[in-house]
Amino acid sequence: MATAIRICQRNETQVRITLDTLEREEVFERGGVGRSIYWSISPSLHRQLSDSGDMEHHRRIERDAAKTRILSILIERARRGEPGLSNSDIRRITHYDRNQVYILMKELKKEESRIIGPGKGHTATYKYSNNAE
Repeated sequence: MATAIRICQRNETQVRITLDTLEREEVFERGGVGRSIYWSISPSLHRQLSDSGDMEHHRRIERDAAKTRILSILIERARRGEPGLSNSDIRRITHYDRNQVYILMKELKKEESRIIGPGKGHTATYKYSNNAE
């Protein structure tokens, strides 16, 4: 919220009203929970604004954006000493299915060696290690 307040140069109440309105009008989608809430452009608006028919190009941007977002959240959670992200957490953030998240995180782990996990079972999470390996 602090970032939105700074960018919009409005007070918290005005920013909340604006974001809620944009969400109701399906301009933005809200993601995350608690202090990790973020807003992104809605898929329907993105499709309307896209002028290219090259869906593979858009898919790649979306995948890279998902990786960037997940990595950013993992780093921030590690910095604050909070738990990592489960497959279901990542599904809520990315709107991917279980298998797509598995593949995404497998790729991200290859790109970023500090990501550990997920482990096994319903409590399995991906975490970011602040220790250089």
